[in-house]
Formats: sequence, structure tokens, C-alpha cells
Amino acid sequence: MIKRLGIVTSSKAVGLEYKRQLTNIFKDMVEISTYSFEVGNVKDFKNLDALLISTYSQYEAISKFIDNKTEIIIAKLTLSKKSLEQLRNFSVKGPSMLVNLSFEMCIETIALLYQLGFDYLELVPVYPNMVQIPNLDTAITTGELRYVPKHVKKVLDLGHRLIDKDTIVEIAAGLRLEEILSEKRVSDYFDSLVPYNKGVEFLLSKSNILKSQFNTLLSLMEKGVIGVNKDCIIENYNKMAAKILGGDRQYLGLNAREVLPQFEFEKFFSTGKPIRNKLVEINGKPITLSIFPIPALNKEDSTNTANGAFAIIESFESQEDTQNKLRLQLANKGHVAKYTVDDIIGKSKEIQEVKKIILRMANSKSPVLITGESGTGKELVAQAIHNVSPLRDKHFVAINCAAIPPSLLESELFGYEAGAFTGASKSGKMGIFELAHNGTLFLDEIGEMPMELQTRFLRVLQEKEVMRIGGDKVIKVDVRIIAATNKNLYEQVEKGLFRKDLFYRLNVLPINLPPLRERTEDIEVIIEALKKKNHYRFKLSKEVMDFFYSYSWNGNVRELINCLEYFANLGTEVIRLEHLPYYMKNHPKSKTDNIIINGLDEKQSFVLTLLYEAFKNKVKLGRRSISQKAFENNMHLGEYEVRAILHQLQDLGYVDIGPGRSGSTITRKGIELFK
Repeated sequence: MIKRLGIVTSSKAVGLEYKRQLTNIFKDMVEISTYSFEVGNVKDFKNLDALLISTYSQYEAISKFIDNKTEIIIAKLTLSKKSLEQLRNFSVKGPSMLVNLSFEMCIETIALLYQLGFDYLELVPVYPNMVQIPNLDTAITTGELRYVPKHVKKVLDLGHRLIDKDTIVEIAAGLRLEEILSEKRVSDYFDSLVPYNKGVEFLLSKSNILKSQFNTLLSLMEKGVIGVNKDCIIENYNKMAAKILGGDRQYLGLNAREVLPQFEFEKFFSTGKPIRNKLVEINGKPITLSIFPIPALNKEDSTNTANGAFAIIESFESQEDTQNKLRLQLANKGHVAKYTVDDIIGKSKEIQEVKKIILRMANSKSPVLITGESGTGKELVAQAIHNVSPLRDKHFVAINCAAIPPSLLESELFGYEAGAFTGASKSGKMGIFELAHNGTLFLDEIGEMPMELQTRFLRVLQEKEVMRIGGDKVIKVDVRIIAATNKNLYEQVEKGLFRKDLFYRLNVLPINLPPLRERTEDIEVIIEALKKKNHYRFKLSKEVMDFFYSYSWNGNVRELINCLEYFANLGTEVIRLEHLPYYMKNHPKSKTDNIIINGLDEKQSFVLTLLYEAFKNKVKLGRRSISQKAFENNMHLGEYEVRAILHQLQDLGYVDIGPGRSGSTITRKGIELFK
């Protein structure tokens, strides 16, 4: 299956250059699309497996348009060794311009050159639309000759910066194409690059560093390092190398050709050329291997014979874990809680009570169960709980149990080891319980979780530990669970569709969110808040507001938000009934709409009419029956609201409320209203 990669850059030309570089590496295994701020198509990301973004500031500008499932990769760039040699031979006296597309890109390029050892150059940023161009005769640029001022006499074009090998590896891992890294064309490309971070290779190439400093370096490195002498005898290795090689075996003094034949030290010493990012297998696991020479100590030795070598090894599993940690830092929705209690808008007593409950529950680590219809803001409330809790600085990980096929939900929740099933990543995957460790896990649509997974989920709640699919290692997890559903979980339990023990485990701290139709006094408040936030300039006529107060709002606040966005795109100053969306104007009317009793509102009239019909049929109606008939007539009345209306009608003398579940009946005074 062909993978899809997107590239985001400032200019179209740079994006096409990066596409050319990556096409040479991945060939027809990846379909590459380019997006640029210059063209203005940085909102149209669709069906991408991964997205390569030039800078973090660009990521921040477009993050809200990126699908949560898309791998995010921030590009690291470097130069070719050929360009570096050109720069070494470039004679410069005094300050020079560094010309690029923007100030930010100029600073990045200057930082790269300084990091590569050219910190003796005095470089001045120059970019398009710059207010004052410096009067300098010399300029250096990376493929942007068109922006070099005309008065400059001496110009060195280093060519476009190249995508660094670390970024290539990250792209391959994100697209699950790690096998491409063993291709010759990839290793040739890596060989042509100057490493983005020369620190390790620089230190390894210096033979005169103090041994104590070197050992300290080895112990702190997150990669495995193995040092051999010119006879291929292992003289040093760090703790990480021992961990990757596995076991308690001592390697000092052993011949690396014999104990580590897959490293191909023989081939390295015969050619003297570095080996970079070669895939080998150790104990059944894929390992990235690079080997660098230690130059001969005798400066007068003109041969290329190495005095020894260092091998740098890293497991793909650790690369995957590193990527997951970076993904947590970069991700927006799902791993960062954006909303607070202040984002919950409303003045009704129902919504004020919800805010009070949130503040009371926040300091507890007990599970929270949020119930409410679709569109009432369950995830907003979950994020608000997290952001007012002691876990506010930790991860907030969200997953929708209804949005993921049951066959995949288990692997998303618990993760899996390499080769756990057909199609599994070769390096395994961390589950969301691990991602949410020490933070909050929000499980939306918990009522859709399959019964077989409910059992495993219950065990995680009880034991606070998980085991990846295909694994045998128990992983401790400490997460606060917030679940949400638009279903009646108690009824689900009664029907055998939801585990009773899991229901009571989750329902420790319950919050019920009222539908918008039961807090109509909040409609105007929400409208004004959204108009201010989104800079909407239209006005709503009185008849539209009256319609909103009587409308059923099946989609609740989400439907209201969508409705206002629709109005904003009409370009109309005053919104009237004829401007309502088609589905609203054609909303079926209640069968009782033409019966409005003097002195009563629409809902009171509806309930009293039902009781009058029941009187004629010699039956009684309970609250549930009235609520159901209201639903059938496209008037949404919850049982709580029905009860309030019945008490209002009883106070007026129109209704008698029977004890318990005996139902309510219309009084003689109420019957008179229909004559």
C-alpha cells in the first residue's frame, strides 16, 4: 500500500526541492504532496500518513488543520559535504550577507553553519521585503540566488539545504517503511551529508581526549557505543551497548569479528570508509548500526589506515519510544487539554451546578463518568476537569471508542509488541494507557466498548497495570480515567450490553450534562460569546431568536455552533427566518402546535393536551410516557422537565399528580379549557 506524505514549506519552490530529495529516496513507495504558505493551501491536509513541516512555528500556525492520526515530523536540515568544502575554500573578509527566504530561515542557516564549525564567519541575515539592506559586497545563500541584492559582487550558493538523515529515519519510521533504510541509495545519500549534529562523530574522531571525559560521555549517551582497536579487539563499550546486545556477557578483550559478525568490522577495516545507518539484527530485534574510524595517532602517517573504530548502535524500539514522546510534545488535540472551566458558557442554574461539580471533583483521582446527549460538550468538561486538577501539567490523552473498529481498539488501548499480529509495526507500538501515564485518559463513547474489552479495561482499573498484545511484560500505569457516553449505561447493564462491575467502577463521580433545550436561557449567552470569539458581525432578528427558544436542538450546542458558522458565511447583516438552514425551516412541526392554550406556553399546552386525550381514552399517563410522546411529536422533553411542567399545571389547578408511578390526570378545571 502506497503511503502518503505531505510537505509544508514557506515557498512553493522549496517544497518542490524537498519533494525531489525524498522522491529519490522513497521512489514510488510514497506519494508526496506539497503545501506552502506562498500558495495558501496549508489548510487542505487530507488522508496523510505523515506531514513533514519546515519549522515549529509553521506547525503552530497550522496545527488545528492537521488530522490527529497524522504523524508530525519537524524537519532537520543540513548541507552536503561538497557544499561544506566550497565554503571552506570561499575567501571572505569582514561581514557577509546570509540570504534566505525569511529572517527565521536565515537564523536557522547561520546556526547550522556555526554548528558545523564556521563560527568565525560574521553573517548578517538578509531576506525578501527587508526594510534596510546592508551595504555588503559578499553574500552566501542556500539556493535562493533570486533574493541576493544586485549590488553584491561576490556570491557563494551552497545549494538548497538537504533533509538530514535523522529526519529521513523519522519519516521512514512514521510511514512504517524502515526497510528502505537498508537500501544502497539511502546509505549513499547519508554518506553525502554533513551530520546535523556533529558532536558525537567529532568526539569519536578525536583521539586526544582525556579517558575520564570519554568514559563520562559514553555513560551519558542514549545510544550504544562499542570501541575496538585496529586488531578488532573490543576495548570499551557503554551500558547502553550492553543493554542492546543483551545478557550479562562480558565483551572486553573479545574479538568483535567473532562475537559480533553481523557488524561487518572486516569490511570496514578493508575499505576504511564509515558505515552509516545500516540495519542489522541482534537477538531477533532490528538495530541501527554506524561505524566510524579512529584516525592514526601519528600525524606523519599519510595512509588512511584507521587506528581503531567505534560502532554506534540504537534499537528501533527506543526510536519508536522517542518518537512517541516527541509526538506527545507536538500533538494538539488528544494529548493536550485546551479547555478550562471558563470555556463552559452559560448562566442557567443547571450549567452553574455543573461547574461547581467540576471544581469539587477535580482534586480527586477517582474515575468520572460524564453523561449527556451528543453535542452537549462532554470532552470540553473532561478537559476542564483535567486543567483544574493537580494533573494539569501532565498528559491528557483522548480516544473515541466508537470511532475505532473493535478489531483495532484493543491494540490502540493496550499497545502491542513487534510481530504481535499481521500488519503490526515491526517495532511494536505504545498503547494509550502508557501514553497517558501519570496523566488523564478520556474515553469518549465508553458505551460502545465491546464486552470482551471491558473485561481487560476493568482489570487495568483494578490493578493499574497493562500488558501489550503479544507481550509478557507487565507495565505499571497510573492514570485518572474520565469516561463519557450519550447512552443510558444503567439500561445497557440491564440489557447485558455493559458490565455491571465496570459501570460501578466508572460511576464513582457522575456528571450529567443537560441538553440545550432544557437550558434555553443559555442560548443567547452562548451566541454572544461565539460571536465575540469568532468576530461574527451579523445580528439575529427577534423572530429568529424566538424560533431558537422553541427549537428542539437535537445536536445541542454543537448544532448551535454550526448554525452560527453558517450565518457568518451568508454575508447577511441581519439574519431572518428565511435565512435559516434548509433542515431547520423544514423541521417537522409538533402535532399540537396549533393548540396553544391561553395563559400557557407551548410545552405546558402540549402536556395538558396529552392528558386531555388520555382522559377521553380513559387512561393515565406517567412522566416517561409523556416524554416518549413528546419525542414522537418532535418536541423533546426529558422526564425531569415533564415533572416540572406537571407541578406547574397542578399549581394552576389543571392537573392531579398521582402518587408514585400511578400517573397524572387532567382535572375538571383543565377539561374546561378545551370546551
